[in-house]
Amino acid sequence: MSDFIISRWSFLSATAQLEANEPGPIEANNWYHCQRDQPGLRPWLMENQIPEGIIDSLLADDTRPRFESYDDGSFLIILRGINLNQGSEPDDMLSLRILWYKGTLISTRKVPSRAVSTLINQLEQGKGPKSLDAVLVTMMNSINRLIADFLTPIEDKINELEGEAQSHLDTLNQLHFRLLKLRRYLKPQRYVFEDLISAEVTQLEAQKTQVKNGLDLILRINESIEFYMDQINLQLANVAQRQSELMNRNTYLFSIIAGIFLPASFFTGLLGVNIGGMPGVDSPTAFTLFCIALVIVSVAEVIILRKLRFI
Repeated sequence: MSDFIISRWSFLSATAQLEANEPGPIEANNWYHCQRDQPGLRPWLMENQIPEGIIDSLLADDTRPRFESYDDGSFLIILRGINLNQGSEPDDMLSLRILWYKGTLISTRKVPSRAVSTLINQLEQGKGPKSLDAVLVTMMNSINRLIADFLTPIEDKINELEGEAQSHLDTLNQLHFRLLKLRRYLKPQRYVFEDLISAEVTQLEAQKTQVKNGLDLILRINESIEFYMDQINLQLANVAQRQSELMNRNTYLFSIIAGIFLPASFFTGLLGVNIGGMPGVDSPTAFTLFCIALVIVSVAEVIILRKLRFI
């Protein structure tokens, strides 16, 4: 098999998996699933007279989800999906490029996509879509379903942390960051489906309902992400408010204590000067009387502050 064609399927009369030892010219009603970073892929695409601009979009290292329609009826779809490969973070989203060119479907990937792998397994078992247009729409919707499945437990996780946000700040911030990364790519993914529907692609006329269902799913995914982020922001705001209230209460308490002891500090400072004429210097009861006077002044301050509703 070719070093860049991972899998090839024909839907000409019946679904059949084909070998690709010699890639040769592309054939109509065939699906070619290719490894994007293999050096032989670009020359093969150019040999099949695919425009260079389309090839650049199909093989670009990093790009956002989008839909491009061309004059000859061909179109390109770029989608992002959850990365469920071992050792990868799901929010490190993978990219899947799908080109419909003159009745041929060419998809490229850099890392394996579970949505595509599942589709190929279904085809190998004699199940799955029976036409090229159905393969395309199945891939698109499978990518979004995996994203929806990944998001499902996040709401439960957020609800578990509610009321204990103070002790789970790191977890909340991590969830918030991951949702931000997802939103970056999934917002434009919605426009892919909207543009595809608006383009009224004749090749997908039989799949119009499935494409609309895909749009509905990605809309719900985006709404869920926004809702989860609002929940997290609310919990973080509550934590910040409680911390602010605690700090204000402590500051207020220290201010009251400082106010109560301010007269005492004044009198002790005044009587601590070492100059002649200080009262009570020769009296053995002067210190006791002075302490009693300070207690009386402090009690009087507390009473006055209570009446003024400072405490």
